[in-house]
Amino acid sequence: MGRKKYKGRRVAAFIFDLDGTLIDSGRDIAIAANFARVHFEMPEVALAELISYIGDGVSKLMQRTLSHGGSMVSDEMVKEGLMVFRDHYGRHCLDNTSLYPGVLEVLMHFRQLPMMVATNKPRLFTDQILEGLHVKSAFRRIVAAEDVSHRKPDPASLLACLEGLEVPPQEVVVVGDHANDFLAAQAIDAISVGVTYGLTPAGLIRSARPDLVIDSFRELTELFPSR
Repeated sequence: MGRKKYKGRRVAAFIFDLDGTLIDSGRDIAIAANFARVHFEMPEVALAELISYIGDGVSKLMQRTLSHGGSMVSDEMVKEGLMVFRDHYGRHCLDNTSLYPGVLEVLMHFRQLPMMVATNKPRLFTDQILEGLHVKSAFRRIVAAEDVSHRKPDPASLLACLEGLEVPPQEVVVVGDHANDFLAAQAIDAISVGVTYGLTPAGLIRSARPDLVIDSFRELTELFPSR
């Protein structure tokens, strides 16, 4: 999608989504979600199904997790489920989570450029994981769920990332694995890049029509020149 149009274009900054883009975290999230179901004496759900519920923040994840199969879920249940989820996930968020192949080398390749993270993930887990994977210092700014009043697809987190940076939006590349990332990028006229290896099926990524689609994180170095 538009590869010729964007290949070799000057880039002033990168903004990365976290889950499904920089880190392969789906298994740990899904296990913690199932733990919340067991807390309510609900049967466990296939991890792949729970992974498909990720992308709109932890509250939406819990709502979808507990209502799986048509169960009626109250606001009180969601609140309690979130407490159970957060406790379990906080203790196990690095059990299976890792950087996707190529992430380290790409971050090194673009180290002269400002790189940021914009995620709908809570701050506590975001910092814990980036520190645990030894890449937190690579990012100029990290904007998590609590840092803005509106989450992606609203562009607030992207604008917070760019605050104080005098860069044209057309030279900002937003990389993600969810339609929310692309909608947020389009809202500020940034270049959107969808990854097919993440938590969202490749077909859904392509149907969301980001400006570019890549199958490997390493392709970023082929598309955009470093300074």
